[in-house]
Amino acid sequence: MTTLNTVVEQKVPLQTQSGRSHWRIILLLALVAHVAVALEFFNFSPVPPLTSWGFENIAIALSLHAGHGFSSPFFTPSGPTAIMAPGYPLLLAGMIRVFGTGSLAASIVVTLQVLFSLLTVVVVMYIARLHFGSRTANLAGFVCALSPPMLMTPLKIWDTSLSALLLAGFFAAVSAGQIRRLKFVPAGAACALAGLINPSLIPALCAICAWAAWKAKKFPWAGILAFLIVFSPWPLRNAAVLHAFIPLRADFGYELWMGNHPGGNGDFDESMDPMMNAGERLAFVSQGELAYLHQKDSLAKTYILSHPGHFIQLSLRRVWQFWMGTEGGGDATTAPLFLLASGGLVLLWRRRPLFLLYALPLMLFPLPYYITHVYVRYQYPIDPLLAILAAHAIAAFLSFMRPTPEKDL
Repeated sequence: MTTLNTVVEQKVPLQTQSGRSHWRIILLLALVAHVAVALEFFNFSPVPPLTSWGFENIAIALSLHAGHGFSSPFFTPSGPTAIMAPGYPLLLAGMIRVFGTGSLAASIVVTLQVLFSLLTVVVVMYIARLHFGSRTANLAGFVCALSPPMLMTPLKIWDTSLSALLLAGFFAAVSAGQIRRLKFVPAGAACALAGLINPSLIPALCAICAWAAWKAKKFPWAGILAFLIVFSPWPLRNAAVLHAFIPLRADFGYELWMGNHPGGNGDFDESMDPMMNAGERLAFVSQGELAYLHQKDSLAKTYILSHPGHFIQLSLRRVWQFWMGTEGGGDATTAPLFLLASGGLVLLWRRRPLFLLYALPLMLFPLPYYITHVYVRYQYPIDPLLAILAAHAIAAFLSFMRPTPEKDL
């Protein structure tokens, strides 16, 4: 029986799709959409000053700027912290040093994040054209340019937009063969730098590196060494300052507790967060960060072990939330994007190496969120890959529906 995949491969080889790349038009469309959404989001008024944004990375950046070091993630003096990776707070601290803490600084940070998002559109189109041709690249660009999560995420001062750009850029480098030519050393260093911004990227990036090593038939020992050298200052700092081995972040047990505690429904409960709850913040300060986080870790593990069925139920709910966009997991476009991307991934099955290149990061990236909790911005770093696969599915369907000229008998 003739399948869609077979017909598409025979009719129009997707690697050689004809047509022009309309990246300039799509980039302009993305810029206009971002500006329009930003004006609406901020209600046509100035962006609030950085001091009014209740985010941990801003609190740490303000502490750095004040000369108190990497500390106090909840706007209350609480000593050194490892609750976040250092990359983005350091970037914000640099911005604060140059532009201050008012509306101008916040506006520049938001503008920078919009720039990250626009660059991601260009990178996505580059990847899609490499793998599938210009038609798919244009479709993927339109998806990125107009997707509500991709328009809204840059308006929250967090590392998410930069994380998406880093993952997409790394994916593009692998797709173009750059990692094999560069002997994995810059790749390992880039993985470490990305991990210092968002540790959640590390499994996906390592999987992409492993794929490149498999294709090159080389063991990436030099890349592993480069990763360890570039990444090592962070755990060494934590050992020296906090007297504990903290390779990534100290708060995994806390995040586990947030999603798995008596009476919880598996979501992140802001009313129990030290940023919002004065009692929890007092406990955080009085006990100290590590003692507080260890207590939450112990409570979470105790609850999970005593309620394994409920934990499995909550985890399955979070899997659904992550990909379907229910509750805090996304919006109305999340499920269609996932379903289209799933179809695009299935169409890659016969192109097994390319299938693995896309499947591995998509499988590994969400794993921590399945057992902790899901929030709207967590999926965003892999949305560019989903956009490419969704565009591939749409292009394949359009090719399948196009009539084929009858051959002469």
